[in-house]
Amino acid sequence: VAITFREKYGDKRLRYCLFPEFPELDKFKVFILRNNGSNFGNDYIRDRLASSISEGLGVDYQRGRFAVVYYNGEYYGIHSIRERSTEYYFETHYGLNPDNIDLLKADNSVSAGSAVDYVALMEWLELNSLENETNYAYISSQIDVDNFMNYMQTEMYANNRDWPGNNLKKWRNNNPKTPWKWFLYDMDFGMGNGYSEYTNNIFEFAAAEDGPSWPNGPEYTFLFRSLLENPGFRTAFVNRMAVLLNMNFSSARVLARIESMMSEIESEIPRDQERWHLSASRMDRELEDIKSFAKDRPEVMYDELREYFELSRPIALSLSVSGPGIIKVHGLKIDSYPLAVNFFEGLPVTLEAEPTVGGV
Repeated sequence: VAITFREKYGDKRLRYCLFPEFPELDKFKVFILRNNGSNFGNDYIRDRLASSISEGLGVDYQRGRFAVVYYNGEYYGIHSIRERSTEYYFETHYGLNPDNIDLLKADNSVSAGSAVDYVALMEWLELNSLENETNYAYISSQIDVDNFMNYMQTEMYANNRDWPGNNLKKWRNNNPKTPWKWFLYDMDFGMGNGYSEYTNNIFEFAAAEDGPSWPNGPEYTFLFRSLLENPGFRTAFVNRMAVLLNMNFSSARVLARIESMMSEIESEIPRDQERWHLSASRMDRELEDIKSFAKDRPEVMYDELREYFELSRPIALSLSVSGPGIIKVHGLKIDSYPLAVNFFEGLPVTLEAEPTVGGV
């Protein structure tokens, strides 16, 4: 259910901190009440969990919080209050004019604005190889490559197989023009969901040249495949994934997030299950599946990364700082120290030390 604020009803915007975790977000045109979508009756958290583990990576996603919902006094149980992935999201987060947003779906159909420039960019890319560094520099001026990497890696970690031919959005501000960025949403097929028949190596899946139109047709894997032609992008992609498997995607961090989310609704779950005649034992099994996914996924992904990119043996490296500063790996900020990472023999790693306040 979408709750939209319009002048004829009163205020044009809700001015309220809907998400206490993000107090800076305090003006909303619209939000939704979501009953967990296609996972209703299976679990309470998959979609929100999968997108929220990207926090800190600069990828846009729908913030959320749990709520108990009543319609006209009738109990409707546990929902999530979520942001909606429309042009108004960018007003809330960046203060941008919604009329200046180009927001496109996977097939480049328009949610807001225009697709003309993005389609022209992809047509240019069909004729220009990114092995050429001049071409790569140009495409890097048109899309936010760091953002694209983090977006792709989050979707791949979650093992979302209802993607990239579906549930993909990209956006930019068109006045003035900014590089294209990507948006995480509807990741219900991820985090150990058994809906998909596809179980092959996730990197092979996301870069398939001959997949069916849904879920991974060549028109939807084209940009990723093109970028992988560039040695610098390829190296950065591999090394940043190795870092994220020990940072945002680490078992400890994701399991802690699962426990935190479930603790918010623990006391309400029996009532919700009774209201909708849900199977407690089934939902308990699904929750265990999510936890098992979180425990196993980093090792599975690391092995698939080695296999797909034909990488050599692991080389353990510990990243740490002394004094006010941070380390970046191919531009990716490390957010906790020390951080142990298994890089790969023979593959160069670009490290950058960046001072913070008080550093030099």
